[in-house]
Amino acid sequence: IALATQGLIPLDVALPVLFGDNIGTCITAVLASIGTKLSAKRAAIAHVLFNVTGTIIFITFLPYFKMLVLSISPEGDIARQIANAHTSFNILNTCLFLPFITLYTNLITRLVPGEEKIIKKGPVYLDKRVLNTPSVALSLASKELIRMGRLAKDNLDNAMTALLNKDSSLIKDVLDIEDVIDELESEITEYLSQINQKGLTKENSVILSNYLHAVNDIERVGDHANNIIEYAETCIEDNIIFTPFAINEISEMHKFVSETFSMSIQALKDNDVVKAGQVLENESKIDEIEKSLRKSHIGRLNEGQCIVHAGVIFLDIISNLERVGDHAHNIASLVKQ
Repeated sequence: IALATQGLIPLDVALPVLFGDNIGTCITAVLASIGTKLSAKRAAIAHVLFNVTGTIIFITFLPYFKMLVLSISPEGDIARQIANAHTSFNILNTCLFLPFITLYTNLITRLVPGEEKIIKKGPVYLDKRVLNTPSVALSLASKELIRMGRLAKDNLDNAMTALLNKDSSLIKDVLDIEDVIDELESEITEYLSQINQKGLTKENSVILSNYLHAVNDIERVGDHANNIIEYAETCIEDNIIFTPFAINEISEMHKFVSETFSMSIQALKDNDVVKAGQVLENESKIDEIEKSLRKSHIGRLNEGQCIVHAGVIFLDIISNLERVGDHAHNIASLVKQ
């Protein structure tokens, strides 16, 4: 506009420059979408295609578009003409795309494939309207507690995947779900406190106490997943590489720990004493695995097979996994009481 108002370029030249500017602004959206969720990446690509396709169409019919701009703009006011051209471009381009919006959406999905997992923030099952019926309220608290446990388990798995595969795309997801877990811990604890004020039977008092302990253990598992994702981020940023032996050991330990924690949540859900007993046995094995991996790691370190920084992170990872086993043990112990 500045060049045009000074008479340096006519409208015929200003219009292609305007179209180019529209494409150029897309780079901001593309850069902003790096490392973000799938929906943000798709929005950026949709923005690029919208402007590129529109530019091709309007360049093809540039003389007619110029006539339209002149017909709706004050004569001799080139700044207003360019402004109106920009507005007309976006309005007409939108009108052209609207009939094909479904096809356009499918195209964007093909260009940026994948499925975005949407996690609802806050509690799903808690309902304060049933607080005067403690048995029902405890049943809802149980459902929310199990949901929280499954989120913590998934977050642990995603954190380990990010670490072992150096997958930075999972970092934000893990941190976001950790926020959800923290919020659920607060909401469930508050809900249980409100139930406790309603006058409970001895049996319900025991159940409520168990849930309070369980929600704390599940939240701590979420914290360990958060610790691991921080190590993953460090490994990615500093290009820290584990030996194949270390990767295999961490992977096998994680698999066993994850299965054990999942079993503890299922035992709590079903009040399954047999499953709870299996969790207690597994936790003893986890302690043995942690000691064995620590010993083998020190052997590799002494032989110069791994770097010190990677070694420190390795020990922290297996320590966090061992503590997850401890929390699974605590949850299973509530069922065995």
